[in-house]
Amino acid sequence: MRSVRNRRRLYLVNRKIQMQFTWLLLIETAIPTIMLGALFYIVNKRYLSFIQRILGESVISDPYIQSILNFSILSIGVFLIAWILLLLFLGIRVTHHIAGPLYKLEQSMDKLLKGEKIERLRFRKTDVIDEIADKFNAIAEKLSQVK
Repeated sequence: MRSVRNRRRLYLVNRKIQMQFTWLLLIETAIPTIMLGALFYIVNKRYLSFIQRILGESVISDPYIQSILNFSILSIGVFLIAWILLLLFLGIRVTHHIAGPLYKLEQSMDKLLKGEKIERLRFRKTDVIDEIADKFNAIAEKLSQVK
């Protein structure tokens, strides 16, 4: 098992928060993508049927139309899988900049509650909640002065 010191180097620091956000992101983008793909399929089917009526079945046969529609379903499926994998990676990566500092803040708060001496809290500049470190450090300093 990894030590607490190296925990923030893992991308899933707080699995619950990170996975909830990532699944929400996936659902919010997968549903419109599926709906857009279904709309694309319907429009293609109607358009190809319309062209078939104009040109005749000898030029565009039913099996040819079906092969075009099958290819569109396959390409939409491949796109959706690639999209989901990209969003899964990005969701976990982005939430790492929230869950990591929250984990570090929680560890420092636990030490403070136990009365242990804590180091100054510092977050990376890329972390979303880096301003909270200054406020927490000010509170910890006031508490140490009161003692």
